[in-house]
Amino acid sequence: MELRPRLLTTDPDTLAPLGALNPGLVYDFNSHDIINFLCSTEASPAQLKNLTGELVHCKNPLTPSYNFNYPSIGVANMNRSLSLYRTVTYYGKDPIVYVASIDYPIGVEVKVTPAKLKFTKVGEKKFFKVDFIPFKNSNGSFVFGSLTWSSGIHRVRSPIGLNVVSV
Repeated sequence: MELRPRLLTTDPDTLAPLGALNPGLVYDFNSHDIINFLCSTEASPAQLKNLTGELVHCKNPLTPSYNFNYPSIGVANMNRSLSLYRTVTYYGKDPIVYVASIDYPIGVEVKVTPAKLKFTKVGEKKFFKVDFIPFKNSNGSFVFGSLTWSSGIHRVRSPIGLNVVSV
């Protein structure tokens, strides 16, 4: 079971068929990530075998769902500062720099490291860290924001949803 990388972009040009030839950034999410996701939902070995055709055992400890290399970021029951890591792959024509900007969730400081990603060739991968530092309880509700990588050509937006139970 091999899946294609997932594309997340809000650039209208990349939503058109020809725009798919120059998508910008892609968050890789493959069959191993799918298995980890299913394990995080407590799928049984029998259920996993029905999907994959082979016996699969889940890693122990399980990968938290917020740590999957997915474009969106969601954390339930957040009770402390938290660091997440993501990887993006560049699929564009020319060298380019993407700059991070944050729409802050209420009550949470967000820091992206590095704040700029410089790509020189197609297929190049870059890693970045997102630190969440809560300073206000969200009283049982989710607070929302986003991380947007902008290059002047593309805007790649990752929604953020956090449920801060204590700081």
